[in-house]
This record gives sequence, structure tokens and C-alpha cells, in this order.
Amino acid sequence: MRHLDGSKSRLIFHLLLASVLAPVTFSQGTNNVRAVRISHVEGTVQLLDDKGVVFDQAHVNMPVTQGMHIKTGDDGRVEIQFEDGSVARATPNSAINFTQLQRSSDGNTITRLQPVTGLTYYEFNNRGGTYGVQFGPYKVTTTKDTIFRVNINQNPVKLAVMRGSVHVETGDENGVEVAKNQTVTLDTTDSSRHEVAQSVAPDTGDLWNADRDKIVGQIGARATMARSLTGSPNDPAWNDLDYYGNWYSMPGYGMGWMPAGVGAGWDPFASGYWGYYPSSGYTWISNNPWGWMPYHCGAWNYFNGGPGWMWFPGNCGYGAYGNGWYPTAAVWNVPRKYTCPKRPGSPVRGPEPRLPAERLIPVNRDPGKFQYRTVGGEKPVATHFKFEGKTLQPIETSVQPRTTGPLGESFRVASGSAMPPIAHSGAMPVQGGHGLSLSSGALPVANQPRSTLSSGMPRSTFAAPPHFSAPPTYHAAPSSSGAMMSSSSSSTSSMSSGAHASSAPSFSGASASSGAVASGGGGAHVH
Repeated sequence: MRHLDGSKSRLIFHLLLASVLAPVTFSQGTNNVRAVRISHVEGTVQLLDDKGVVFDQAHVNMPVTQGMHIKTGDDGRVEIQFEDGSVARATPNSAINFTQLQRSSDGNTITRLQPVTGLTYYEFNNRGGTYGVQFGPYKVTTTKDTIFRVNINQNPVKLAVMRGSVHVETGDENGVEVAKNQTVTLDTTDSSRHEVAQSVAPDTGDLWNADRDKIVGQIGARATMARSLTGSPNDPAWNDLDYYGNWYSMPGYGMGWMPAGVGAGWDPFASGYWGYYPSSGYTWISNNPWGWMPYHCGAWNYFNGGPGWMWFPGNCGYGAYGNGWYPTAAVWNVPRKYTCPKRPGSPVRGPEPRLPAERLIPVNRDPGKFQYRTVGGEKPVATHFKFEGKTLQPIETSVQPRTTGPLGESFRVASGSAMPPIAHSGAMPVQGGHGLSLSSGALPVANQPRSTLSSGMPRSTFAAPPHFSAPPTYHAAPSSSGAMMSSSSSSTSSMSSGAHASSAPSFSGASASSGAVASGGGGAHVH
């Protein structure tokens, strides 16, 4: 066979890519490929499922999936953040079941919670979906921007509304409407018995709930536009990144983020845990206060002689198609002689899957070496550095919402930005506003940054999608002399019609069709 030169080889690759990414229509209905974040923990907090205790002690940035339960001890308090900034909070000796965490075919979330014991608080803004709270025979739905609490320590249950209004389905045909500054008493043994009082008495958790609102509001008070083209600009995890770090416009890569004030030698995987989830295998749980978004979508890249580690967003929030959240993020390049913390292997699956002996495996690589900004403290001076002959400075904060906290303005409203459209044909917008048509259940090929080192074709363009039943794993990366972000995976998930989907998310930067590669160090990377 006559040898093909590089340009012809790349042309054939692009034609093959286009044929696989032909438009299709996604099936209707819902999926439960969704995880929400534990954003604050005090004291003893357990995470359970239907089979019992999953984690004896919950940690910040642990994911919560459908069917899980959270239980607090005598000294325990916990906050769970949802994708639109809404929150649920539990005070000591309380418990909440997450009975439904799903996403509809149009991308909206469906959240159903069940308080079991104790005093719990709910602040729902309903920006990206619907919320419901159910206990006994009662179902509670909310209007936009609603704050209410449920005290279920005894019968009758007391539900108090501090903002907005709720509708409670009762034994009466029309149910009952509970407005701001009203309290409804509900008999759990007889749904026709209820009484509405025109007042809200103070309760033990009110001050703590208000304090958490202030802290969440502080973190989200000033934002950059870096998230404007993502699939979930209202996610409070973006606020964490703006608060604790800085964004840079990296030539050829797009928007890159790094923590403020960490300096050379900082390791993004210095401190955390590998936590085992039956639905997704071992999942990375970061100890960093901002450590949700950068470890569950997008990719990390290490730049030699420059900024060091930076994170690039991609496929963050497009959960309507079963992606947008991953047990681990990708890693493009690493420093020389650096080894990423190895992801433990999941147990062999069978009729009765054997659970691992260790559900939570700590990773400790000198986490005290660098100190992050504290809430209310001054932000460290931003790092300026040279890259490709240019001095890069951080992007300044430019969005200041009039109201902050869980019920504050949406990012879209505060910034005046428009959301990228999601095409009905199944095309999914990716970072940078491009649209890629997907094969059934597939993910788009990763948009790889352009290379400053070499120009070759990827050795593999498709691999099994990151279904939670067969999550992505670490791989050895090509050497830096021809470094390229591989989209192959050792996942053993079945693939339909022989068409494989990239296991890596879609990233900011140059198009994947350029056959581009990532510059930086060498070593191992994650899928």
C-alpha cells in the first residue's frame, strides 16, 4: 500500500470522525446519571444507601446519588448543593433521603427529597428543574425562590415558610397553600388534618442556616465570565473557582484555572480520598474547598517552565445526555517523575458484586504545604507568568449580582449572558460554543489543545463511554516528544454497533479535528 502523508492521514481521520458523529435523536425520558455535592460538613455525618452505611464519616465534595441517605449525629450538620445553586441542609440528629436525582431528556433536573427525622432546611430557586419534598402522606412543591424548614421530630410535623410559598398535597382536593411567614401543622396519620398559623416561631437551626447563606453569598459575590458558555453557569462550584483562584486565557487552550497563591510545586492531587460508589466505582473526593468541578469534568494539564498545573473546563453540566459528571477528571500531562494517585480497581461484578474491603482510601501527599484563601480573608496576589512569549494576567471579576446566596440572581441574569442553545437534533454544545452531533449514548471526542511539540494523529479516537458501571481509569500517557491526549480507555463497557465514544470530556481550546496534542510534561493521565 502506498504510504499516506500526514495531511492525507488527517483528512481520512476527520472523515471517519464525521461519519461516527452523525446526528441522531436522543431517546425521551429520564436518567439518573446525576450526582450532587456535599458542600459543608460539621461533626458526625454518615452517608448511607439501602444496604446500610456507605461512609461512616462524610466529607466535603463527596457526591450523593439517587437512593442515598444522609444522617447527622448529635454534633452533625451538613449542606448539599444542587446544580442551580439550591441547597438542602440538616441540623443535628436529622436525616434526609435522596429518593430521586434524575435529569429529563430536555436537560432539566428532577429532585425529590424525603426528610426522615430532625430539623431540615430547604432553599430552592428552581432555575434548572423541579424540587419536591415528601414525608408521610404529604408532598410539598415550591415556587421559585423559596425557603422553608421541616421539623419532623414528632407528629404533627411543622412546616414553616420563610420566603416564597409552598403547595402541600393533603387529603383535601385542593391541598393547602403556605405563604411567607406562615406555618402549617400536618398530622402524618391523617392527611385531612392540617392547620395554618399566621406566624413563624424561631427554631434552633435558624441562625446556622442564615450563617451558611452569608458564607455562600460571600463566595459568590464576584464572578468572572469564564463559565458563560458552560452547560451549568449557575452551579455554585463555579463560584468556588472564582473565589479561591484565577482564570487565564491560555493561547491555544482556552480558559484555564489555577488556585491563587499556591506557587510552584503545588500538586492538585495532594490530598483527598478514593471513595467507592457501587454505581460508579472509585470516585475522587478532593479535600480542597473548591474541589468539586475540577475533579469531575474537564482536564488538568501541567506546563513546564510556566504556570505549572492548570485546569481546563469541558463537558461540565451537560447531564441531559448522561454525561457532564465523571468519577474522575482527565489529566493531559504531568511533571517529570510525577505519578498520579492510582485509582483502585473496582470489585469483579457478578450476580452478587463483592464490595471492596476499603470504601474510603485516603491520599495524603503533604496537604499542608499550601494554604488556600479562607472565607472572608484576602485573596492572595494573582500570579503573572509568561507563556509563549506573552505575559498573562488573570481575568478580572466582572459580575456582581445584586443578591447572592442560594436564592440570589442567576449567573445568566447577573451577567447578561445568553446560554448556548442545545440543538434538538441531539447536537450538544461544547466549551467554546461548538456543536457536535452524537451517536446514541456517545460522548463527543475531546477537544484537545493545540501542540507546541509535535503534530501527529491520535492513536485512538473512540473508546467505551464512561458509564458508571465501568468508570474511566488511569493510563500511561505517550511521551512528551509526541505527547497526545489519548481518548482510549480500558473500560470494559459494551459498545453498540461497533461505534465507540470518547471516554474523555470535551474540552476548551482547539478543535479535536486538528489532531492536536497537549504540551507540557510527560507521564500518566486519567480518563
